[in-house]
Amino acid sequence: MNETVSEVLCRDKAATVKPLSLPLNCSWVALGNAVDMVAQWGRVVVLLHLGGEVMIGTLALAFAVCAPVYAMASLGLRGAVATDAKHEYQFADYLALRLVTSMLALLVVAAIVLLSGYERETALLILLVGAGELFKAISDVFHALQQQNERMDRLAISLMIRGPSVVLVLALGVWWTGSLLWAVAGFPLVTLATLLIYDLPNGRRMIGALKSDALKSPSGRTLHPAGLKPRWDLRTLLRLAWLSAPLGVVVMIIALQVSVPRYMVNYYLGRHALGVFVSILYLGMVGGKVVSSIGESANPRLAKYFAAGDVAAYCRLLGKLIVLVVGLGLATVAGILLLGGPILALLYKAEFARHAGLAAYLMVAVAAGYLAHPLSIGLAAMRRFKTQMFTSGVGIALLLAASPIFVPRYGLRGMALAMLTSSMGAVIVRVIAIFWAIQRRRTEVSADLPVDEPARRAA
Repeated sequence: MNETVSEVLCRDKAATVKPLSLPLNCSWVALGNAVDMVAQWGRVVVLLHLGGEVMIGTLALAFAVCAPVYAMASLGLRGAVATDAKHEYQFADYLALRLVTSMLALLVVAAIVLLSGYERETALLILLVGAGELFKAISDVFHALQQQNERMDRLAISLMIRGPSVVLVLALGVWWTGSLLWAVAGFPLVTLATLLIYDLPNGRRMIGALKSDALKSPSGRTLHPAGLKPRWDLRTLLRLAWLSAPLGVVVMIIALQVSVPRYMVNYYLGRHALGVFVSILYLGMVGGKVVSSIGESANPRLAKYFAAGDVAAYCRLLGKLIVLVVGLGLATVAGILLLGGPILALLYKAEFARHAGLAAYLMVAVAAGYLAHPLSIGLAAMRRFKTQMFTSGVGIALLLAASPIFVPRYGLRGMALAMLTSSMGAVIVRVIAIFWAIQRRRTEVSADLPVDEPARRAA
Protein backbone atom coordinates (compact mmCIF):
# COMPACT_ATOMS: atom_id res chain seq x y z
CA MET A 1 0.00 0.00 0.00
CA ASN A 2 1.31 3.45 -0.95
CA GLU A 3 2.06 5.79 1.93
CA THR A 4 0.38 9.15 2.10
CA VAL A 5 2.44 12.32 2.36
CA SER A 6 1.44 12.78 6.01
CA GLU A 7 2.50 9.22 6.85
CA VAL A 8 5.91 9.79 5.28
CA LEU A 9 6.35 13.05 7.19
CA CYS A 10 5.33 11.43 10.47
CA ARG A 11 7.76 8.57 9.87
CA ASP A 12 10.60 11.01 9.09
CA LYS A 13 9.87 13.05 12.21
CA ALA A 14 9.89 9.92 14.35
CA ALA A 15 13.24 8.95 12.84
CA THR A 16 14.58 12.45 13.61
CA VAL A 17 13.83 12.19 17.32
CA LYS A 18 14.36 8.45 17.88
CA PRO A 19 17.53 7.93 19.98
CA LEU A 20 20.33 5.77 18.68
CA SER A 21 21.79 2.95 20.75
CA LEU A 22 24.69 3.77 23.06
CA PRO A 23 27.26 1.75 21.03
CA LEU A 24 26.08 3.44 17.83
CA ASN A 25 26.24 6.87 19.43
CA CYS A 26 29.74 6.13 20.72
CA SER A 27 30.81 5.01 17.26
CA TRP A 28 29.41 8.11 15.57
CA VAL A 29 30.85 10.62 17.98
CA ALA A 30 34.19 8.79 18.11
CA LEU A 31 34.35 9.02 14.32
CA GLY A 32 33.32 12.68 14.28
CA ASN A 33 35.72 13.73 17.00
CA ALA A 34 38.54 11.66 15.52
CA VAL A 35 38.06 13.32 12.12
CA ASP A 36 37.93 16.73 13.78
CA MET A 37 41.05 16.03 15.81
CA VAL A 38 42.91 14.69 12.78
CA ALA A 39 41.86 17.85 10.96
CA GLN A 40 43.33 19.97 13.77
CA TRP A 41 46.51 17.93 13.54
CA GLY A 42 46.35 18.45 9.76
CA ARG A 43 46.59 22.19 10.36
CA VAL A 44 49.87 21.58 12.17
CA VAL A 45 51.25 19.43 9.34
CA VAL A 46 50.22 21.99 6.71
CA LEU A 47 51.81 24.89 8.56
CA LEU A 48 54.94 22.90 9.37
CA HIS A 49 55.60 22.14 5.71
CA LEU A 50 54.43 25.47 4.27
CA GLY A 51 55.49 27.85 7.02
CA GLY A 52 57.55 26.27 9.80
CA GLU A 53 57.47 25.96 13.58
CA VAL A 54 57.12 29.70 14.21
CA MET A 55 53.91 29.84 12.16
CA ILE A 56 52.52 26.88 14.13
CA GLY A 57 53.40 28.60 17.38
CA THR A 58 51.70 31.83 16.30
CA LEU A 59 48.43 30.07 15.43
CA ALA A 60 48.59 28.02 18.63
CA LEU A 61 48.99 31.23 20.63
CA ALA A 62 45.91 32.76 18.93
CA PHE A 63 43.76 29.77 19.86
CA ALA A 64 45.25 29.72 23.37
CA VAL A 65 44.12 33.34 23.90
CA CYS A 66 40.56 32.71 22.65
CA ALA A 67 39.88 29.26 24.08
CA PRO A 68 39.59 30.09 27.82
CA VAL A 69 37.42 33.15 27.10
CA TYR A 70 34.91 31.21 25.00
CA ALA A 71 35.05 28.29 27.41
CA MET A 72 33.97 30.51 30.29
CA ALA A 73 31.36 32.22 28.12
CA SER A 74 29.90 28.82 27.21
CA LEU A 75 28.80 28.45 30.85
CA GLY A 76 28.96 24.72 30.32
CA LEU A 77 25.63 24.82 28.49
CA ARG A 78 26.64 21.78 26.44
CA GLY A 79 26.73 19.68 29.61
CA ALA A 80 23.70 21.43 31.11
CA VAL A 81 21.54 20.62 28.07
CA ALA A 82 22.80 17.05 27.79
CA THR A 83 22.15 16.29 31.49
CA ASP A 84 18.79 18.14 31.73
CA ALA A 85 16.96 14.83 32.15
CA LYS A 86 13.98 16.54 33.85
CA HIS A 87 13.71 19.27 31.17
CA GLU A 88 13.88 22.16 33.59
CA TYR A 89 14.54 24.66 30.78
CA GLN A 90 13.48 25.00 27.16
CA PHE A 91 15.98 24.89 24.33
CA ALA A 92 15.03 28.48 23.50
CA ASP A 93 16.43 29.50 26.89
CA TYR A 94 19.74 27.76 26.28
CA LEU A 95 20.00 29.29 22.79
CA ALA A 96 19.30 32.83 24.02
CA LEU A 97 21.91 32.58 26.76
CA ARG A 98 24.52 31.19 24.36
CA LEU A 99 23.97 34.06 21.91
CA VAL A 100 24.47 36.65 24.65
CA THR A 101 27.56 35.06 26.18
CA SER A 102 29.21 34.40 22.81
CA MET A 103 28.96 38.06 21.81
CA LEU A 104 30.38 39.05 25.18
CA ALA A 105 33.26 36.62 24.64
CA LEU A 106 34.19 38.25 21.33
CA LEU A 107 34.23 41.66 23.05
CA VAL A 108 36.51 40.27 25.77
CA VAL A 109 38.89 38.85 23.16
CA ALA A 110 38.99 42.25 21.46
CA ALA A 111 39.79 43.89 24.80
CA ILE A 112 42.61 41.41 25.43
CA VAL A 113 44.08 42.18 22.03
CA LEU A 114 43.95 45.94 22.67
CA LEU A 115 45.51 45.68 26.13
CA SER A 116 48.17 43.01 25.53
CA GLY A 117 50.37 44.85 23.06
CA TYR A 118 50.59 42.10 20.43
CA GLU A 119 52.09 43.04 17.09
CA ARG A 120 49.52 44.06 14.48
CA GLU A 121 49.43 40.79 12.51
CA THR A 122 49.15 38.64 15.65
CA ALA A 123 46.37 40.89 16.99
CA LEU A 124 44.36 40.59 13.76
CA LEU A 125 44.96 36.84 13.75
CA ILE A 126 43.53 36.52 17.27
CA LEU A 127 40.43 38.54 16.28
CA LEU A 128 39.82 36.28 13.26
CA VAL A 129 40.12 33.18 15.43
CA GLY A 130 37.74 34.81 17.93
CA ALA A 131 35.14 35.39 15.21
CA GLY A 132 35.40 31.76 14.14
CA GLU A 133 35.03 30.59 17.73
CA LEU A 134 31.83 32.66 18.04
CA PHE A 135 30.12 30.70 15.27
CA LYS A 136 31.47 27.43 16.68
CA ALA A 137 29.94 28.32 20.05
CA ILE A 138 26.51 28.80 18.48
CA SER A 139 26.83 25.47 16.64
CA ASP A 140 27.78 23.86 19.95
CA VAL A 141 24.39 24.55 21.54
CA PHE A 142 22.69 22.82 18.59
CA HIS A 143 25.08 19.91 19.08
CA ALA A 144 23.95 19.80 22.71
CA LEU A 145 20.33 19.45 21.56
CA GLN A 146 21.28 16.44 19.43
CA GLN A 147 23.32 15.01 22.31
CA GLN A 148 20.43 15.38 24.76
CA ASN A 149 18.23 13.36 22.42
CA GLU A 150 21.01 10.81 21.82
CA ARG A 151 21.48 11.59 18.13
CA MET A 152 25.26 11.87 18.06
CA ASP A 153 25.30 11.13 14.33
CA ARG A 154 24.12 14.71 13.60
CA LEU A 155 26.85 16.15 15.81
CA ALA A 156 29.52 13.92 14.28
CA ILE A 157 28.64 14.81 10.69
CA SER A 158 28.87 18.50 11.55
CA LEU A 159 32.38 18.01 12.90
CA MET A 160 33.37 15.99 9.85
CA ILE A 161 32.21 18.81 7.59
CA ARG A 162 33.80 21.66 9.49
CA GLY A 163 37.21 20.22 10.44
CA PRO A 164 38.48 19.16 7.00
CA SER A 165 37.02 22.32 5.43
CA VAL A 166 39.10 24.49 7.78
CA VAL A 167 42.25 22.54 6.87
CA LEU A 168 41.55 22.91 3.16
CA VAL A 169 40.98 26.67 3.42
CA LEU A 170 44.08 27.10 5.60
CA ALA A 171 46.28 25.09 3.22
CA LEU A 172 45.07 26.98 0.16
CA GLY A 173 45.48 30.30 1.91
CA VAL A 174 49.05 29.71 3.05
CA TRP A 175 50.05 28.18 -0.29
CA TRP A 176 48.50 31.00 -2.33
CA THR A 177 49.45 34.02 -0.21
CA GLY A 178 52.26 32.81 2.02
CA SER A 179 50.51 34.70 4.83
CA LEU A 180 49.02 33.03 7.93
CA LEU A 181 46.73 36.02 8.42
CA TRP A 182 45.04 35.69 5.05
CA ALA A 183 44.80 31.93 5.45
CA VAL A 184 43.06 32.19 8.84
CA ALA A 185 40.55 34.65 7.37
CA GLY A 186 38.75 31.59 5.99
CA PHE A 187 38.21 30.11 9.48
CA PRO A 188 35.17 32.23 10.47
CA LEU A 189 33.71 31.78 6.99
CA VAL A 190 33.83 27.99 7.27
CA THR A 191 32.36 27.91 10.80
CA LEU A 192 29.55 30.26 9.77
CA ALA A 193 28.76 28.19 6.68
CA THR A 194 28.60 24.97 8.74
CA LEU A 195 26.24 26.61 11.21
CA LEU A 196 23.85 27.96 8.56
CA ILE A 197 23.91 25.04 6.14
CA TYR A 198 23.96 22.05 8.50
CA ASP A 199 23.56 22.71 12.24
CA LEU A 200 20.67 25.17 12.04
CA PRO A 201 18.47 23.04 9.75
CA ASN A 202 19.12 19.95 11.88
CA GLY A 203 18.18 21.83 15.01
CA ARG A 204 14.96 22.99 13.37
CA ARG A 205 14.07 19.42 12.37
CA MET A 206 14.77 18.06 15.84
CA ILE A 207 12.65 20.68 17.57
CA GLY A 208 9.85 20.19 15.06
CA ALA A 209 9.91 16.44 15.67
CA LEU A 210 9.77 16.89 19.44
CA LYS A 211 6.91 19.34 19.07
CA SER A 212 4.93 17.01 16.81
CA ASP A 213 5.36 14.12 19.26
CA ALA A 214 3.82 16.33 21.96
CA LEU A 215 6.53 15.64 24.53
CA LYS A 216 5.46 17.38 27.74
CA SER A 217 7.37 18.40 30.83
CA PRO A 218 6.02 17.47 34.30
CA SER A 219 4.25 20.86 34.50
CA GLY A 220 2.49 20.31 31.21
CA ARG A 221 4.60 22.81 29.24
CA THR A 222 5.77 21.85 25.78
CA LEU A 223 9.46 21.05 26.08
CA HIS A 224 10.57 22.69 22.85
CA PRO A 225 8.60 25.58 21.36
CA ALA A 226 8.08 25.58 17.61
CA GLY A 227 10.91 27.17 15.66
CA LEU A 228 14.30 28.36 16.83
CA LYS A 229 13.41 31.77 18.18
CA PRO A 230 15.41 32.47 21.38
CA ARG A 231 13.31 33.19 24.45
CA TRP A 232 14.43 36.46 26.02
CA ASP A 233 13.10 36.01 29.56
CA LEU A 234 15.59 37.80 31.80
CA ARG A 235 14.73 35.99 35.04
CA THR A 236 14.94 32.59 33.34
CA LEU A 237 18.27 33.45 31.72
CA LEU A 238 19.71 34.63 35.02
CA ARG A 239 18.60 31.43 36.78
CA LEU A 240 20.07 29.32 34.01
CA ALA A 241 23.31 31.30 34.05
CA TRP A 242 23.56 30.88 37.83
CA LEU A 243 22.97 27.12 37.53
CA SER A 244 25.51 26.68 34.73
CA ALA A 245 28.17 29.14 35.91
CA PRO A 246 30.09 26.54 37.96
CA LEU A 247 30.18 24.24 34.95
CA GLY A 248 31.32 27.19 32.84
CA VAL A 249 34.22 27.65 35.24
CA VAL A 250 35.00 23.95 34.84
CA VAL A 251 35.03 24.23 31.04
CA MET A 252 37.22 27.33 31.29
CA ILE A 253 39.64 25.49 33.56
CA ILE A 254 39.77 22.61 31.09
CA ALA A 255 40.57 25.12 28.35
CA LEU A 256 43.23 26.66 30.56
CA GLN A 257 44.78 23.22 31.02
CA VAL A 258 45.37 23.29 27.26
CA SER A 259 46.24 26.97 27.01
CA VAL A 260 48.46 27.47 30.07
CA PRO A 261 51.19 25.10 28.84
CA ARG A 262 51.25 27.06 25.58
CA TYR A 263 51.50 30.37 27.44
CA MET A 264 54.35 29.00 29.58
CA VAL A 265 56.28 27.50 26.68
CA ASN A 266 55.90 30.70 24.64
CA TYR A 267 56.97 32.85 27.60
CA TYR A 268 59.97 30.80 28.77
CA LEU A 269 61.13 29.07 25.58
CA GLY A 270 59.83 31.11 22.63
CA ARG A 271 57.59 30.73 19.57
CA HIS A 272 59.78 28.08 17.88
CA ALA A 273 59.71 25.80 20.94
CA LEU A 274 55.94 26.32 21.13
CA GLY A 275 55.64 25.06 17.55
CA VAL A 276 57.60 21.90 18.43
CA PHE A 277 55.57 21.38 21.62
CA VAL A 278 52.20 21.72 19.89
CA SER A 279 53.24 19.49 16.99
CA ILE A 280 54.19 16.61 19.28
CA LEU A 281 51.30 17.14 21.68
CA TYR A 282 48.77 16.71 18.88
CA LEU A 283 49.75 13.04 18.60
CA GLY A 284 48.21 12.49 22.03
CA MET A 285 45.33 14.89 21.56
CA VAL A 286 43.91 12.68 18.82
CA GLY A 287 43.38 10.03 21.48
CA GLY A 288 41.99 12.73 23.75
CA LYS A 289 39.24 13.41 21.24
CA VAL A 290 38.34 9.73 21.27
CA VAL A 291 38.16 9.84 25.07
CA SER A 292 35.99 12.97 24.88
CA SER A 293 33.66 11.34 22.36
CA ILE A 294 33.16 8.29 24.56
CA GLY A 295 32.34 10.52 27.53
CA GLU A 296 29.95 12.72 25.56
CA SER A 297 28.03 9.67 24.31
CA ALA A 298 27.66 8.21 27.79
CA ASN A 299 26.90 11.50 29.59
CA PRO A 300 23.10 11.54 29.01
CA ARG A 301 22.79 7.86 29.98
CA LEU A 302 24.85 8.39 33.14
CA ALA A 303 22.67 11.38 34.06
CA LYS A 304 19.47 9.35 33.64
CA TYR A 305 20.78 6.48 35.75
CA PHE A 306 21.85 8.78 38.58
CA ALA A 307 18.67 10.88 38.48
CA ALA A 308 16.59 7.68 38.71
CA GLY A 309 18.60 6.43 41.66
CA ASP A 310 20.02 3.45 39.75
CA VAL A 311 23.47 3.76 41.31
CA ALA A 312 24.54 0.26 40.25
CA ALA A 313 23.92 0.99 36.56
CA TYR A 314 25.71 4.34 36.91
CA CYS A 315 28.77 2.66 38.45
CA ARG A 316 28.86 -0.09 35.83
CA LEU A 317 28.79 2.37 32.94
CA LEU A 318 31.36 4.70 34.53
CA GLY A 319 33.60 1.71 35.24
CA LYS A 320 33.46 0.64 31.61
CA LEU A 321 34.43 4.15 30.52
CA ILE A 322 37.42 4.17 32.86
CA VAL A 323 38.64 0.78 31.63
CA LEU A 324 38.39 1.92 28.00
CA VAL A 325 40.25 5.15 28.72
CA VAL A 326 43.04 3.45 30.69
CA GLY A 327 43.52 0.99 27.83
CA LEU A 328 43.73 3.79 25.30
CA GLY A 329 46.24 5.68 27.42
CA LEU A 330 48.50 2.64 27.82
CA ALA A 331 48.34 1.94 24.08
CA THR A 332 49.29 5.55 23.29
CA VAL A 333 52.33 5.51 25.58
CA ALA A 334 53.44 2.07 24.32
CA GLY A 335 53.16 3.18 20.71
CA ILE A 336 55.38 6.22 21.27
CA LEU A 337 57.94 4.27 23.31
CA LEU A 338 58.28 1.67 20.57
CA LEU A 339 57.94 3.81 17.42
CA GLY A 340 58.23 7.43 18.53
CA GLY A 341 61.19 8.38 16.34
CA PRO A 342 59.91 6.85 13.08
CA ILE A 343 56.41 8.23 13.68
CA LEU A 344 57.68 11.77 14.20
CA ALA A 345 59.95 11.56 11.16
CA LEU A 346 57.14 10.20 8.99
CA LEU A 347 54.44 12.65 10.10
CA TYR A 348 56.58 15.78 10.33
CA LYS A 349 60.22 16.16 9.30
CA ALA A 350 63.23 13.86 9.60
CA GLU A 351 64.81 16.10 12.23
CA PHE A 352 61.76 15.63 14.49
CA ALA A 353 62.96 12.07 15.22
CA ARG A 354 65.37 13.54 17.77
CA HIS A 355 62.36 14.56 19.88
CA ALA A 356 61.28 10.93 20.51
CA GLY A 357 62.27 11.13 24.19
CA LEU A 358 60.27 14.33 24.64
CA ALA A 359 57.29 12.67 22.92
CA ALA A 360 57.39 9.81 25.45
CA TYR A 361 57.29 12.25 28.37
CA LEU A 362 54.39 14.17 26.83
CA MET A 363 52.37 11.02 26.09
CA VAL A 364 52.61 9.89 29.72
CA ALA A 365 51.23 13.28 30.79
CA VAL A 366 48.50 13.10 28.14
CA ALA A 367 47.50 9.58 29.21
CA ALA A 368 47.01 10.81 32.78
CA GLY A 369 44.77 13.53 31.38
CA TYR A 370 42.72 10.87 29.59
CA LEU A 371 41.83 9.31 32.94
CA ALA A 372 40.71 12.63 34.42
CA HIS A 373 38.09 13.13 31.67
CA PRO A 374 35.59 10.29 32.38
CA LEU A 375 35.73 11.20 36.07
CA SER A 376 34.77 14.76 35.14
CA ILE A 377 31.93 13.42 33.01
CA GLY A 378 30.79 11.33 35.97
CA LEU A 379 30.52 14.42 38.15
CA ALA A 380 28.70 16.37 35.42
CA ALA A 381 26.15 13.55 35.08
CA MET A 382 25.42 13.92 38.78
CA ARG A 383 24.93 17.67 38.12
CA ARG A 384 27.52 18.30 40.83
CA PHE A 385 28.74 21.36 39.00
CA LYS A 386 30.26 23.13 41.99
CA THR A 387 32.13 20.00 43.02
CA GLN A 388 33.33 19.60 39.45
CA MET A 389 34.50 23.22 39.50
CA PHE A 390 36.49 22.62 42.69
CA THR A 391 38.17 19.44 41.43
CA SER A 392 39.10 21.11 38.15
CA GLY A 393 40.45 24.07 40.09
CA VAL A 394 42.81 21.75 41.93
CA GLY A 395 44.22 20.59 38.60
CA ILE A 396 44.79 24.06 37.17
CA ALA A 397 46.28 25.30 40.47
CA LEU A 398 48.82 22.48 40.38
CA LEU A 399 49.62 23.29 36.74
CA LEU A 400 50.16 26.98 37.49
CA ALA A 401 52.33 26.14 40.48
CA ALA A 402 54.44 23.46 38.78
CA SER A 403 55.06 25.12 35.40
CA PRO A 404 57.31 28.00 36.59
CA ILE A 405 59.32 25.47 38.61
CA PHE A 406 59.86 22.79 35.97
CA VAL A 407 59.82 24.60 32.60
CA PRO A 408 62.77 27.01 33.11
CA ARG A 409 64.86 24.15 34.52
CA TYR A 410 63.95 21.22 32.25
CA GLY A 411 62.48 22.89 29.15
CA LEU A 412 59.73 21.05 27.30
CA ARG A 413 60.21 17.92 29.42
CA GLY A 414 59.56 20.09 32.44
CA MET A 415 56.27 21.13 30.86
CA ALA A 416 55.35 17.44 30.53
CA LEU A 417 56.14 16.91 34.22
CA ALA A 418 53.96 19.87 35.21
CA MET A 419 51.08 18.51 33.13
CA LEU A 420 51.42 15.07 34.75
CA THR A 421 51.35 16.62 38.23
CA SER A 422 48.18 18.53 37.37
CA SER A 423 46.33 15.54 35.89
CA MET A 424 47.11 13.17 38.74
CA GLY A 425 45.98 15.72 41.30
CA ALA A 426 42.67 16.15 39.45
CA VAL A 427 42.19 12.37 39.22
CA ILE A 428 42.64 11.89 42.97
CA VAL A 429 40.18 14.58 44.06
CA ARG A 430 37.57 13.50 41.48
CA VAL A 431 37.68 9.89 42.64
CA ILE A 432 37.09 11.06 46.21
CA ALA A 433 34.21 13.35 45.14
CA ILE A 434 32.47 10.64 43.07
CA PHE A 435 32.80 8.06 45.85
CA TRP A 436 31.25 10.47 48.35
CA ALA A 437 28.36 11.38 46.01
CA ILE A 438 27.61 7.72 45.25
CA GLN A 439 27.49 6.86 48.94
CA ARG A 440 25.13 9.76 49.58
CA ARG A 441 22.83 8.73 46.71
CA ARG A 442 22.71 5.15 47.96
CA THR A 443 21.67 6.44 51.37
CA GLU A 444 18.86 8.47 49.81
CA VAL A 445 17.58 5.51 47.80
CA SER A 446 17.76 3.11 50.74
CA ALA A 447 15.82 5.61 52.86
CA ASP A 448 13.04 5.48 50.23
CA LEU A 449 13.29 9.16 49.46
CA PRO A 450 11.14 10.08 46.44
CA VAL A 451 12.75 9.72 43.04
CA ASP A 452 11.52 11.90 40.21
CA GLU A 453 9.09 9.88 38.09
CA PRO A 454 10.19 11.45 34.75
CA ALA A 455 13.81 10.61 35.53
CA ARG A 456 12.83 7.04 36.45
CA ARG A 457 10.97 6.59 33.15
CA ALA A 458 13.85 8.16 31.18
CA ALA A 459 16.29 5.66 32.60
